Amino acid sequence: MSRTFDNRITFQKLEILCLVVDLGGVTRAAEHLWVAQPVVTAHIRSLQERLGVTLFHREGRRTILTDAGQQVYQWAQDVLSRTEQMQREIDGLADGSGGPVAIAASMSLGSYLLPPILSDFRERYPGVEITLIVEDPEGAVTSVERGESDLAFIVAPSPPQNPALECRQVGDDDLVLVAAPDFRPGLEEMSVSELADMPLVSTPRSHLRREMVDRQLSAHGVRTSNIIIELGHPEAMKHATQAGLGACLLFRAAVEQELRDRRLVEIALTDASMTVPVYLVSRLTKALTPAQTAIVEAVCQHFALAAPAPPPAPPPAPAPAPAPAGD
Repeated sequence: MSRTFDNRITFQKLEILCLVVDLGGVTRAAEHLWVAQPVVTAHIRSLQERLGVTLFHREGRRTILTDAGQQVYQWAQDVLSRTEQMQREIDGLADGSGGPVAIAASMSLGSYLLPPILSDFRERYPGVEITLIVEDPEGAVTSVERGESDLAFIVAPSPPQNPALECRQVGDDDLVLVAAPDFRPGLEEMSVSELADMPLVSTPRSHLRREMVDRQLSAHGVRTSNIIIELGHPEAMKHATQAGLGACLLFRAAVEQELRDRRLVEIALTDASMTVPVYLVSRLTKALTPAQTAIVEAVCQHFALAAPAPPPAPPPAPAPAPAPAGD
């Protein structure tokens, strides 16, 4: 018949037991705690009585754990280490330096924009456990709705309509026209209408990315007619573009490195600017932890820094010259 566990066993008694074992005796444990030896002995005796076992036996001048004592010692170590870990995690949740953050993101954001931001954040706050899932915008939103992710960052033409979710725009991502450096040497800019006949690398029609690009072009009166190849991932599209198959409209986040390395060049559109909103999605009923909030702020800061500076204010008009004084 099993006995009921005595819930009067305190962390203090477990700590003293571990000290006696780790330091090699009651005397050293008492010296470490700056208490009299009988105080330590009384705690060990009380722990034995409440557990109903003998923890130590003597071998000459040595105090040795019994088999039951070894079991209790291992249990005490586990309880104390888990308690310390829990306290660190609670402290981290309170000040933003720890805790889990599960993020879902659409393709370009999750593959290119977020990894360096999250890596920098994790370096500064090693106690934060970050998980990033990359999928299409609909899948990212569903992940938040089901509670599998704490929040999502998506590129979408409009915010998802779901009464259980909170959506707010945190930035914009530009659609840029890129090509291989030798695709059309000397071509640095063009009008948006010229895209109608331009050979293009594109996304399959079934993809939301294609819908967003077509919607942007349609707003400028352009309907493309020369799609060379349809590929479902930005990396595949970049490879085809670098191979010279055609030009390609991609989100700037996806091609920043290639533009820096001159593996791709940007062809400026002289009469059009195409941007798509970036939305933060979270559950209405969820309060973000400090760590989750800090990551949201880091992403917002990225977009704030990436935004073009406002044009300088015009200089104030000169004050009218004073009328000449009368004679």
